[in-house]
Amino acid sequence: MPEPDQDRSERPSGRAVRWHRFLRWALVASLLVWLGHGALIDVLAGHSDRRSLAGEALSPAASDLLARCLEDLPPGPLVDLHAHLAGRGPDSGCWVNPRLLSPLHPVDWVRMRAYLSAAGLDAGSPDGDWIEGLADLARARQRPALHYLLAFDHRYSTDGQRDLEHSEFYVPNEYAHGAAEAHPDVFRCAISVHPYRPDAVQELEHWASRGVKLVKWLPGAQGMDPASPLCDAFYRALVAQGMVLLVHCGEEQAVDAEADQELGNPLRLRRPLEAGVQILVAHCASAGTALDLDVGGPNPPRVECFQLFLRLMGEEAFEDQLWGEISTVTQVNRYSNALAILLEREDLHPRLVNGSDWPLPAVNVLYQTRALASAGFITAEERKALNEIYHHNPLTFDLALKRLVRSPETGARFAPGIFTRLGPLR
Repeated sequence: MPEPDQDRSERPSGRAVRWHRFLRWALVASLLVWLGHGALIDVLAGHSDRRSLAGEALSPAASDLLARCLEDLPPGPLVDLHAHLAGRGPDSGCWVNPRLLSPLHPVDWVRMRAYLSAAGLDAGSPDGDWIEGLADLARARQRPALHYLLAFDHRYSTDGQRDLEHSEFYVPNEYAHGAAEAHPDVFRCAISVHPYRPDAVQELEHWASRGVKLVKWLPGAQGMDPASPLCDAFYRALVAQGMVLLVHCGEEQAVDAEADQELGNPLRLRRPLEAGVQILVAHCASAGTALDLDVGGPNPPRVECFQLFLRLMGEEAFEDQLWGEISTVTQVNRYSNALAILLEREDLHPRLVNGSDWPLPAVNVLYQTRALASAGFITAEERKALNEIYHHNPLTFDLALKRLVRSPETGARFAPGIFTRLGPLR
């Protein structure tokens, strides 16, 4: 099993071209057969490594490092405001687009298999195993923790019609709520309601009456435009019910959202913010670029989404409403964009909250501790201990890594309060 930082490291013509194509497709076919048995997927997603569940102890060096990560945290449980559920149904009510389950769409198929493997599932696992596996890992942590389980609504058109063809997956609100009720020591529920649904406001009110406070959106995949007037009634209901919106901003890389990446533009949140909505920006918008809508005109420039997020965070009018959620900011595809700035901007730390984006912490290839050590965010000794902790419990690894990373320039770290903070959910 590789460590989470393992490196992966004349054009012919005529008959040679045909032979080259044959070899290429033969290689792809062979790879897909291998993937069908889960071998490579389990390597990349760490399926076999949950050593904390087997009662295996950490080495003294890793135990000491983990103790240092926990010793200065405020009292109360650890908080994870971003933990995904998924399932294939039908008994659970969950649904996955058939495209993600078909080898005829190899990229989508491999992506789905990787997520299932990271969550500890194989091709025949029932949906409930995702919940039970996450609960077991949460209870195996060295300190009590609360993980907010995210429902996920279908995509809808602007006329209120459900769009199954372009929906990625679906997790019913009832399913997430039931999981939280079954495991109240480690789980809370976050619903997902598309604002274009004809019953959107009624659905919000129903779940608010049952004590739910958090609502999840992923605009690029679900197709809602946060800047659309179609959302205004939804925003009024959020404010009236005292609910909080967790919204993905920046480029979406975990699900297919290519056609609507611009819906993740942080500046599109001005409308709900001006309506008084409390908003958590997932990942601090730490990937991709978007149009600078503040410039105006027919051809606004493209700017890093993270810089647009920082612009909003700097506006006094929103300082009591807008929060940043730091899941995935240590991933290999994100850390160079935002991590050092977030560490150094200690003025923002009181408005940051933690999330894991489970099951991504268990996707081995996304976390390159060698790269983080080379860039000066962690030491070589810390890297070795972190790799051991990763194989022990990916959730613990996610916390430990965020507690250890420091700015290569200033040495600044994330404030301890981030990891026990409920933010606007308090």
